[in-house]
Amino acid sequence: MEITRGVHLIQTYANCALFTDGRLVLVDTSVDDGAKDILSFVKKNGYAPGDIATIFVTHTHPDHVLGLKAIKSRAPNAKVAVHKDDADYVARTKVYPGPPGPQRHDPVPVDVRLEDGQRHEGMLVIHTPGSIALLDTERKILVAGDSLNNEKGLGPMSDQYNIDPKAHRASIKKLANYEYEVILFGHGGPILKGGAAQVKALAGRL
Repeated sequence: MEITRGVHLIQTYANCALFTDGRLVLVDTSVDDGAKDILSFVKKNGYAPGDIATIFVTHTHPDHVLGLKAIKSRAPNAKVAVHKDDADYVARTKVYPGPPGPQRHDPVPVDVRLEDGQRHEGMLVIHTPGSIALLDTERKILVAGDSLNNEKGLGPMSDQYNIDPKAHRASIKKLANYEYEVILFGHGGPILKGGAAQVKALAGRL
């Protein structure tokens, strides 16, 4: 699904985003089968998998990272960028302590350890404990990862997936302080207009 020129939502088990203007940037990698969907989407849009320059991983849940090894094998020069708090879990040099259970993905080295407030590949990194969100400030697009959910209307992720439900809700209030129109979610359809206003309303109810 093309959201706007150069920005695509890849709808798999856990949604991914692909930025195609300038350097090819992928956000999240879904599950193993989803990796095939992602690679197919890349090809259908006129690119080769090897054109992917950066792979952001928003967090270490299996439905966002299981496809990483498969994609990295087809895009060996792509740099893997993960928040510093999740980097060792993605690389599997440490055991992830939270839900939804033991890690099953193949380890992949992390090239870039991201910090809250850092800009990388034109994106502002917003650390929301348990995930990161990425804000394209120019186009006012928020790629939320699992910092928000929109499967049955805008809300938090289910607490069964949150290592710290209280921190998760605080992170939603943090996201309410930024300006954006569009929100792309790991789970649920996109919001194409008025995204920040809706998140502010949600934050006021938490």
